[in-house]
Amino acid sequence: MIQFFGLHLDADSATVAIIGRDLSTSVVLKTSMVNAVRDAVTGIIEVPTAEWVRAGCYALQESYFKLPVPARKAWGLGLAGPSGWIALDVEFEPLSPLRLTGDLRIQDDFQKWAEQNQNPARKVAMILSPKDYFRFVISGGLAADVSTASRWGLLLSGRTDWCIDKATEQGLRLHWLPPAFDAHVMTGFLSEDGIRRTSLPGGFRLVAGAHEVEAALVAVGDLRDGRLWEADIEGGRKLYAVALSHTNDVAPPRPWRAVRSAWQGFQLLEREAEVDASEARAELEAGGFPVTGQARGSGSPAMGAAVLTAIGSGLIRGWENYYRNRRTE
Repeated sequence: MIQFFGLHLDADSATVAIIGRDLSTSVVLKTSMVNAVRDAVTGIIEVPTAEWVRAGCYALQESYFKLPVPARKAWGLGLAGPSGWIALDVEFEPLSPLRLTGDLRIQDDFQKWAEQNQNPARKVAMILSPKDYFRFVISGGLAADVSTASRWGLLLSGRTDWCIDKATEQGLRLHWLPPAFDAHVMTGFLSEDGIRRTSLPGGFRLVAGAHEVEAALVAVGDLRDGRLWEADIEGGRKLYAVALSHTNDVAPPRPWRAVRSAWQGFQLLEREAEVDASEARAELEAGGFPVTGQARGSGSPAMGAAVLTAIGSGLIRGWENYYRNRRTE
């Protein structure tokens, strides 16, 4: 059976979920990420690049070998990861640590690093998110996804293009930023080095993937139905979210945030679940965002990334077919 892989990388672990073409779960595997260092003041976490790559590749290798031999028909991989960045030079070697920034604006953290490291900062040729750095290492591909990129606030409304004016205003150069793609779009193939590192077969594809929150919401349920969803995300995080058809930029009420979703053509309004659902719904409706009802679901970023891979393959025949037939046991 054809298999679709999802990989979630974070400060603690690398997690792989694999689903088959029948939408059943084939494998879920987690391996620890070690030697990450958290700044007690800022909360920013630095992960050694070698460890980031090792954990991800090891998890992919081990999960692939857990598949029965007749089922090792691997189509490809979707990636999910946290907010953060790493700067590369013209040889695509790291100039900075790999930094997981949490809720801190990436531009602010980059500018602070650049001020404190002026010589390396003059050599910056590319800035990648943490998951997209892993993509580069195993495939040679330079890419970003719209959900991760939208958190920078630099995408043109409803498009996958960066806004040069916004980038310039925030001290970034457009050529530092990789091309952005919708979450299910294929961005390349595993390289020979990637094959060696992961033991995955040649012809293995990579899709753009998504930020870890938006990837998890894919696995929670079909948020495109207009309902307010209470989402239990693997790891203990709880969010409220509702999807809107993407037309123009929106200004949600505080403390809601608007980000591009992993569903092409949609954006999400999200907030932490610090109040009850009725209060969250009232906040939205008072801000001019009516919802059609309420729902609850749970999901993991790795599983959502695997689903994006399946959708990107074209073998699942679209989102409606997935949500109608998915198997969650």
